[in-house]
Amino acid sequence: MASDAISRPRQQELLCEFSLESMIVKAVDLLKDHEPPEGYYGCFSGGKDSIVIKELARLAGVKASWHYNVTTVDPPELVRFIVEHHPDVERIHPGTRMFDEIPKRGLPTRRIRWCCEVFKESRSPSGATLLMGMRAAESARRAAMWSDVTYHRRTKSNCVLPIFRWSDDHVWEFVHVQHLPYCSLYDEGFQRLGCVGCPMAGEKSRAIEFARWPRITQQWKDAARKLWERQDSPYITRFKAFDDLWQWWLSDDSAPSTACGEMRLFEEDGE
Repeated sequence: MASDAISRPRQQELLCEFSLESMIVKAVDLLKDHEPPEGYYGCFSGGKDSIVIKELARLAGVKASWHYNVTTVDPPELVRFIVEHHPDVERIHPGTRMFDEIPKRGLPTRRIRWCCEVFKESRSPSGATLLMGMRAAESARRAAMWSDVTYHRRTKSNCVLPIFRWSDDHVWEFVHVQHLPYCSLYDEGFQRLGCVGCPMAGEKSRAIEFARWPRITQQWKDAARKLWERQDSPYITRFKAFDDLWQWWLSDDSAPSTACGEMRLFEEDGE
């Protein structure tokens, strides 16, 4: 895995200082050049990047179907936004819930994100050409490992990323120029609209999310307690009490690789 220190120059290189107009032209050309005969499989999350690539596909005149993977821990406001403003998007249900999987697989952490594979990656059809809103600006790791057209090894799919080189300013300017509706949570200060409680959000952001959605917070805690009650792995018994496990997971300390191997015991047991 590339470190931030190594990949950050690559990240800055990709954030080209072009005008929005030129970025739109490049994105439309990319979409037209790589359009598959059967059309794109659009990956839609309801966030700002999703609504931008959906509009770009419309402007490009390419064929695309749109699909939203229900994670069962999505912000309620985001779910309502998708239903109201994007009724054409297919809702794909996973057949399980995050809180049913945690007692079997363990709590997801920054290093072990089994949840992404179960609730997102495994839902798209193998071999389809995925249309995604991933951008280099989101992380140095993505800037280093992805590009405008990338082959996804897990899904065995080609991925086209028309706004990969766009900055946040490009995205928001496009949203306003095109008068695109967006989820109200952005106006309340939320920078990301992913799963409530995602470890990737960081300790401070998760604290805000858990305060905002206490019912979802309690579901996380109930699932974690069921995991704790198993008491059949060093991953669990290293903590003297359930509250110790819970506070560890809430903190940024839940990322170290020392917990990574222990977590795999639950991944293997749950599959």
